[in-house]
Amino acid sequence: MNHPNILFYKWLIGNSFAFLVVYIAWLQGWIALIVESDASYLSLVMGVIFIIFWLFSSYHVVQLNRETGRFLDHSSSGIAAEYFIKLREKIRNYAGVPVDQTLLATMLRARMMLPIQIIQFVANTLILLGLIGTVVGFVIAVSGLGDAIAGGDNAERIKDVLGQIVNGMGIALFTTLVGSVLGGLWLQIHYQMLQNAVTALMVRIVEHAEVALIPAFATGSKSAQVHGGAGIGPAGADAAS
Repeated sequence: MNHPNILFYKWLIGNSFAFLVVYIAWLQGWIALIVESDASYLSLVMGVIFIIFWLFSSYHVVQLNRETGRFLDHSSSGIAAEYFIKLREKIRNYAGVPVDQTLLATMLRARMMLPIQIIQFVANTLILLGLIGTVVGFVIAVSGLGDAIAGGDNAERIKDVLGQIVNGMGIALFTTLVGSVLGGLWLQIHYQMLQNAVTALMVRIVEHAEVALIPAFATGSKSAQVHGGAGIGPAGADAAS
């Protein structure tokens, strides 16, 4: 699709559905139950981390959506226009020798992917925190079970220990749930959305350079232009300098 805002629309639809699910969970009292049942506070920690990096990933969605729009609008600014200018300089420096843009394209992709790699790391970290919460919860539950066995027929003691076991199981289950939903699903979807958008934009940029700009420069065509009017051909070399 060539619509400049397609990435933003995907983000909007996905997050609207996710927030609807969260709202329903809040109305049902499930969120309050998770917070009250998690004595380790790992769920709250994961929630705070998620909010920070949800904002971070949403910012990069907006930025990448803007770069896509600049490319489609033939803007003289933006990451695509900078790439075309660097490609023009490389072709000029090679003085007529056939130019391979693989290295430039690889560096461009690395530059675009570098800021968003941390999103995948944080998503995996949230899943790991959920698993740590599972272990902590089971340790609490098992220690409570041992105390129950050692408590003999003391009803009051058994009652307290059973509460400890239930508390441990609550920590184990809810931290796993929170880590899986926030990290394994929500943030991971954000990351995949950004990664796919970077790939799609890269394909468009490299394809345009390969099909339109490099051949035009090689033949000395005056129509060899960088997106946005900065010249890549001999006739436009000064315009982009």
